[in-house]
Amino acid sequence: MKPVKYHPEARTETIESTLFYDSRQTGLGDRFLSAVKDAEFFVQSNPEAGSPSEEQTRMHRIKKFPFALVYREYSDHIFVIAVAHLSRRPRYWLERA
Repeated sequence: MKPVKYHPEARTETIESTLFYDSRQTGLGDRFLSAVKDAEFFVQSNPEAGSPSEEQTRMHRIKKFPFALVYREYSDHIFVIAVAHLSRRPRYWLERA
């Protein structure tokens, strides 16, 4: 499997969303982070399974949360461009791609 690397802003999105969910309910942030890790493992195992998106990217929905990993596959790694909320600021991550 190819290693997964994150754009710095995608890493920040993950941390901020984890903290937000944890502030709403104890343990919910951990469940969000676990769901992100599950999505990460899925795209590592099946990089072409994500839905094709703009700028040669793919999207994979994060289960039980309104987020998706936006990523691009390279020959030696998977690059996560965004951990994007599905109903806020559509396509904001395009400048990163």
